[in-house]
Amino acid sequence: MDELKEKKIKNPDYWVRLLLVLLYFGLVFYLVRALVGIALVLQFVIVALSGKTNHRVVHFTGNLNQFSYHVLQYVTWNTDNRPFPFSDWPGPIDRDSDSFKS
Repeated sequence: MDELKEKKIKNPDYWVRLLLVLLYFGLVFYLVRALVGIALVLQFVIVALSGKTNHRVVHFTGNLNQFSYHVLQYVTWNTDNRPFPFSDWPGPIDRDSDSFKS
């Protein structure tokens, strides 16, 4: 049993994952938070001036939301699929799908 634990501890995949988890959780979420804040202010100004949302900002924040979801799934061990840049950048959710409607 101890030999099995030792093999697991020495497995480089665990240490790479720990490094990625710390990187994503410690750095990427601060960047995402800043980008969401900028998009929030930008969208507010656009809506205040024009009365309608900017589809590019909506698309960008939709992509950012999906990326954040993928990162959270990875850092909480709900998936082993590494998020961007180790996989494709996720697209936004389908706003017309039944699951999006309230």
